[in-house]
Amino acid sequence: MKHSLSEGRQLVYLQGIEGSYLRELDVRVIGYENGGYILDRTIMHYQGGGQPGDRGVLLSGDLSIPIYNVKKKGKNVLHLSTVETPIDRGKLVLDWERRYKIMKMHTLQHAISSVIFQDGYESLITEVFPGYGFIESNRDDIKIRGEGYDINKISRNLKRYDVRREDLDPRLMARCNLDKLPKSISEISVVEIEGLDLCACAGTHVKNTAEIGDYWIRAPGNRVEFGLF
Repeated sequence: MKHSLSEGRQLVYLQGIEGSYLRELDVRVIGYENGGYILDRTIMHYQGGGQPGDRGVLLSGDLSIPIYNVKKKGKNVLHLSTVETPIDRGKLVLDWERRYKIMKMHTLQHAISSVIFQDGYESLITEVFPGYGFIESNRDDIKIRGEGYDINKISRNLKRYDVRREDLDPRLMARCNLDKLPKSISEISVVEIEGLDLCACAGTHVKNTAEIGDYWIRAPGNRVEFGLF
C-alpha cells in the first residue's frame, strides 16, 4: 500500500500525536548523498506542507554532526549537513525548542483555518515558522470572529490517525482540498482537533490547544498573520 502523508514507519513523528514529542532516536545510517544523511528512520520533519524542515544533531561516538535542514528528494529523506563522515549508526537529536514552537504554530494555523472556513474563507496557502505564520485566503475581506482569538483558552485534545482514502467522508474533510493529493495515494494521515477541525496533514502538532500559549493575530486583506508572544 502506498502512503503519502504517513509514509509508513520511516517517519516516526507521524506515529500518533505522541510521535511529535520524540526528541531523540537511535538510527542506522544508510548513506550520505546530495549533501545529506539518509537514515533508516527519523524524528525530523522534512520541509514541506507549509512547515519548515527540522534542525538538530546526529551523534556518533565523539562526533556531533550538525543537521541544518531536512528535505525529501525522491524517496529519500535527506538530513542536510556540511559535515560528511562515514558512520554506521548514531543518535538523532532534535532542536526541541525550535520544533516545539513550530508544533504550536502548526496547531494554531489549523485552528484559525477552521474558524475562518466556517465563515466561508478557504485557506489556499499556509506557512508556519518558529513563532510566525500566515494563511492566504480566497477572499480579501477576512473578518475573524472572537473564537479565533480564544483558541488557546479552550482546552481541546488533538489526535492523529491514518485513514484509507476510500473511507474518508468528504463532508467531514470539506476544509481540506483532497483533490490536491495524487490519486495514487491510498492512505492518509488525519489530524483532528477535538470539536473544531479535521484535516489531512503530515505536520507536527501539540497534544492540546492550551499548549499554544499567548498569540497575536491580524487579517490584512486576504491574508491572516499570526504569531507567538
